[in-house]
Amino acid sequence: MDKLYFRNEKGHSLLEMTLVLLIIATVLTLPLVSLGAVADASERNQFIYQLQQDLYYAQQMALSQQLVASVVFLNGSKEYIIRQGGEVILRRKFQVEGTTIVQGTLSLTDISFLPNGNVQKSGSLTIRMNDHRYRLVLLLGKGRFYIEQL
Repeated sequence: MDKLYFRNEKGHSLLEMTLVLLIIATVLTLPLVSLGAVADASERNQFIYQLQQDLYYAQQMALSQQLVASVVFLNGSKEYIIRQGGEVILRRKFQVEGTTIVQGTLSLTDISFLPNGNVQKSGSLTIRMNDHRYRLVLLLGKGRFYIEQL
């Protein structure tokens, strides 16, 4: 009768509990591995979006003030500035580490919006962010531009 009392097998052994906890810990850490890539992509997208909004801002300033607004990229100090009438109206640092702007058919100082909102010169620049490439394209007439991933 005493043997039946001591053979209570309703609990789990230490080995079983350790194995279950190991599996749970592994499953929970899998998403953390890929979060670095997601964060990098988010930073790149945020930079491109902010650049696009700043270009729209320069265009709107040219229209509203009836003065030429210029965008100048400074790779040395890792920033771009917007000037109007010889005065800097916006200065923004590159948000993504390893970002450089490479001249294409436009130089780094060629982006200017005229008082009617059109660009002074059409062409393109390449934006390099580590292994990723984007192209900023300015179209002649109506002041349109777009940024595409290469």
